[in-house]
Amino acid sequence: MKNNIGMSKAITIKQVAEYFNVSSRTIRNWMKNDENFPGGFKRYGTLRFRESEIKKYWSKNQKRKYGKNEKT
Repeated sequence: MKNNIGMSKAITIKQVAEYFNVSSRTIRNWMKNDENFPGGFKRYGTLRFRESEIKKYWSKNQKRKYGKNEKT
């Protein structure tokens, strides 16, 4: 039995884009241009992100405009 304590769900770039209501291309731009955007990793040949890091990034950056989640 594996110990999953401290493990975070791995999500795809498409799921990250849906979370922010933007395109996958926008996520790649943020990865390139925003030094605070969580880094991805490869799993099974696919770019993945830790869900907890994406949520943490969102909570720290809510005042920025992100698609339908825009905060005014």
